[in-house]
Amino acid sequence: MPMHPHPSLRILSFAALLAALAALAALATCPDRARAATNNFIVPAFRGLDQGTHGYWESFTVPFGAPGNAPDQPGSTASAILTQTLSPSTFVTGTGNLYDPSGTVGFTLTHSVPFTLGTVVLQTRTLGSEWDYDSFRLTYSVGSEQHQLAPMLAMELDRGTVLGASVSTLHQWDLRGLDISDYSLSFQAAGSSLSLDSVTLDAWEGFLAVPEPGLPALALLGAALLAAQRLRRRRSA
Repeated sequence: MPMHPHPSLRILSFAALLAALAALAALATCPDRARAATNNFIVPAFRGLDQGTHGYWESFTVPFGAPGNAPDQPGSTASAILTQTLSPSTFVTGTGNLYDPSGTVGFTLTHSVPFTLGTVVLQTRTLGSEWDYDSFRLTYSVGSEQHQLAPMLAMELDRGTVLGASVSTLHQWDLRGLDISDYSLSFQAAGSSLSLDSVTLDAWEGFLAVPEPGLPALALLGAALLAAQRLRRRRSA
């Protein structure tokens, strides 16, 4: 006598199929709203939430030393200051970039927030030469002692061939449990001829990995559930 799968298995299999189809349909019809303009920066899901700040630099005005550069784009809420600290010969280009054809630029970004930090996300766009990617560090103080953290995540978001290499990168730090609200970020070029085009900074009291699982991952999850249910049905038969 043939065996038939339990009705609940058929229901679950059908639900998995619907989930996969819905995810794929959304992926096919919706633009990627989590990406920002030509930089291909990611918009963290927590941007705009309470106990969080955001800064966006697009046109710089101070090439070296104090007073540094405050965020200049609409919607910025962070009181952070980005200062080029390494090369006095750096200048501001006609498009608002910071560039030094003969020296190595280095930057410090200082930031204080009125809440306990859970995560910090830094995104940069450069032209020409690239960063020394091992130089990215977050510094914070506990009493009289200073501590440094390497990013928990470093990823390349976009790469082109404008004026050499045009690269967008993302670095994220996990600050949960450290009980800090003041910090600085430091990073520098690997050599001369780096042009800093734009920077974004997001700081939040909570924590969420960036980028979050996207629609392709959801579609794959739905497909996996469907495959698992088919396998179970075959075994039952």
